[in-house]
Amino acid sequence: MTDDFTCHTKHPVAIVSNDSETRQRLRTWIEKAGFDVVELARGLEALGEGSAEWTAIYLDLDLEDMAGMDLLRHLRARDVLLPVLAVAADQNIDSAIQAVRLGAYDYVTKPFDGQRVIQALQRVAEYRRLRCQSQRPGQLQEEERLIGGIVGLSAPMQSLARQLQRILQADIPVCIFGETGTGKELVARAIHEQGIRARGPFIAVNCAAFAESLLESELFGHERGAFTGAVTAHRGFFEQAQGGTLFLDEVGEMSAPTQVRLLRTLQERIIRRVGGTAEIRIDVRIITATHRDLLAEVKAGRFREDLYYRLAVYPVHVPALRERASDIPLLARYLLKKSGGEGRGRPSHLSHEALDALIRYRWPGNVRELENIIQRATLSCDGPQIELAHLPAELRALVLPAIPESLPRPLRAPLEPLHDAGGVVPLRELERREILKALAVTRGSVTKAAKLLGLGRATLYRRLGELRIPAVPEREASSPEDSFQRTPRAAGSA
Repeated sequence: MTDDFTCHTKHPVAIVSNDSETRQRLRTWIEKAGFDVVELARGLEALGEGSAEWTAIYLDLDLEDMAGMDLLRHLRARDVLLPVLAVAADQNIDSAIQAVRLGAYDYVTKPFDGQRVIQALQRVAEYRRLRCQSQRPGQLQEEERLIGGIVGLSAPMQSLARQLQRILQADIPVCIFGETGTGKELVARAIHEQGIRARGPFIAVNCAAFAESLLESELFGHERGAFTGAVTAHRGFFEQAQGGTLFLDEVGEMSAPTQVRLLRTLQERIIRRVGGTAEIRIDVRIITATHRDLLAEVKAGRFREDLYYRLAVYPVHVPALRERASDIPLLARYLLKKSGGEGRGRPSHLSHEALDALIRYRWPGNVRELENIIQRATLSCDGPQIELAHLPAELRALVLPAIPESLPRPLRAPLEPLHDAGGVVPLRELERREILKALAVTRGSVTKAAKLLGLGRATLYRRLGELRIPAVPEREASSPEDSFQRTPRAAGSA
């Protein structure tokens, strides 16, 4: 391996399997990739302290001394960011998929495809590298920026950067496609600031924010007395953007009459203010953006085909955040700093568990949603590090391991479905469920559960009494095997 995979790749890769042939075949490919190997024939050996020094674990789900799924839960509870690569027989692919749902990073099947084994390991190394970068203090490194303020190192963003480089010095219309919240305006600003019109103004307009009757006046301007309330002449956005760039966001929301006038403006490079007769020549670069499929809108008759080809001379697609999940550590660190992190009394980084939750989330709101969550976590965090407890419940649930069967019955009893009245669930019931979940994850440890929930230990004990949840006596396990095989007794049990 090269130095590109620093931080953890000097540490060995563990193979946990009671089948010597499986261990030997995996060792051959892993060593070929440049990693040292630690072989473990029993699942319980993987619960030792040495796991903290491993780059990853190849876990055979078919173990003799314990269930592979149970070991996966324990490894996830111990170190939520330690990548576990599940190993399953080809005919047992369902188990491998289930392991991924429980938190395994990836899976490989027997008989082994050597290239697949190496590729999975390389993805793990890249994941570790980016995670280490996200914990690095100080300024965002220049090499982590692509163009302008665009942050990312993933393959989709590198491809986007190459597209943008081709058009920076070309004064042609660009149409930016992408889901809401992906950063389309940021891309438009990068094109302007790095292009040939950087010295001119950048005017951004959200076409969906104006009523149809008002948008035309805002774009092209109006003369005094053109309509009721027009007490003075008004320079429209086209005039304001002279010599620079006019960015029309959500252009797909533009009405048919406004589309006609915009098309004429692009063809003639001349505008007339509403209520005026004078022709005003314009020198403006047009960049548009939309979350809609404009070609589908054209076929449906809702968007003019001739205008589409005028605007989308060079189409650019901004990837959704879920398509570039490896950029999340960099984005989280950048947004944390932007939201006021690293100041006195403000958090400067995220815990491993919190970062893992961000990486696993699907982000329907994309980067805008990520920024919102980072801002909320920053405001609710009193220490130097954002913890899992500072994130919304839907993110916390992504990294919590399943409830072990060996837990006391009060902590693993299935919860009844929530019966809501008019869509509202009592807060007391939601609180009870979150507390039970935290106690299950921490195997009954009130101290650890309180930390996970962001509560004080005494506060959690008080809430346990109020909600009539039986506490479990805490104890320290004498060994990894003891922590797995012995079950703590519930309060009041014989």
